[in-house]
Amino acid sequence: MTTPYLSRRVANQSHSAGVNTPSNDREWRCSSCAKLLGVCRDGQMHLRFARGHEYLVGFPVVATCRGCGSLNTLTNPALR
Repeated sequence: MTTPYLSRRVANQSHSAGVNTPSNDREWRCSSCAKLLGVCRDGQMHLRFARGHEYLVGFPVVATCRGCGSLNTLTNPALR
């Protein structure tokens, strides 16, 4: 039996609902289904995947949404 991952949020819930985050943290969401793809922190993109895989990557960032399969590209942290 799997353990629920409590820090995940449903796409239609507000990010700030009960969570205090610094103003420099910005979410990168899928352009088709609004699933959270990553969070921009200090000029790098923080990506988290299943089974505890986490990455800090530079820009440009390209990711396939695990929810709907669409390809998402972000060339600069300011282009959201």
